[in-house]
Amino acid sequence: MFSKEDFRVFHDETLSGRLSLIRSELDPSFESIGQALLDALEQKYQDKFYLKIAKHQRRTKNPPPDTWLAISQDKRGYKRNPHVELGLWPDRYFVTFSLLADAYNRSSYYPKYEGLTSNLINSDWQVSNDHTSSKMYPATDFPKILKHYQQVKSSDLVIGYNLLADSSTVRAGDYDQLLFDKFMELSQFMVDFNE
Repeated sequence: MFSKEDFRVFHDETLSGRLSLIRSELDPSFESIGQALLDALEQKYQDKFYLKIAKHQRRTKNPPPDTWLAISQDKRGYKRNPHVELGLWPDRYFVTFSLLADAYNRSSYYPKYEGLTSNLINSDWQVSNDHTSSKMYPATDFPKILKHYQQVKSSDLVIGYNLLADSSTVRAGDYDQLLFDKFMELSQFMVDFNE
């Protein structure tokens, strides 16, 4: 499914060219793993989940800097709800759990996040306040990231995992299961935050 050749889509600097490559080279992989994730999530949690593959329809000039699939528990969309994404930046795969700046009932999630802090800071996850950037920080920074999310309305809260394009894992190939497993691990946050 996924391979180191995936990153070639970002070599095309034109909007039409990159979108065409995303649709032909990446979207079939997203559709395949996305359906497998939906099946696994629905079996594990006995609930309904919804898949969205980025189509980049609002882009009219610049090519997308990344692309992804997202799964949430709201059929109306994922952006304003707790959700998990799997995607690519030009130099990495990412799997992230996110609450974006304009999340519904944003402040109601703060106590849940505070309850996670002690476990999260001792984990291998990475954290960030910006879902539009590939830059992430060690989980030990989570208290600072959470405080920023609580104080700055334009900030996001992201927990995730990066698999760098130049890593030995990607060079060796056959890492679909790794990305799948990381997605399933992060899905627990989505389900917990939707309770």
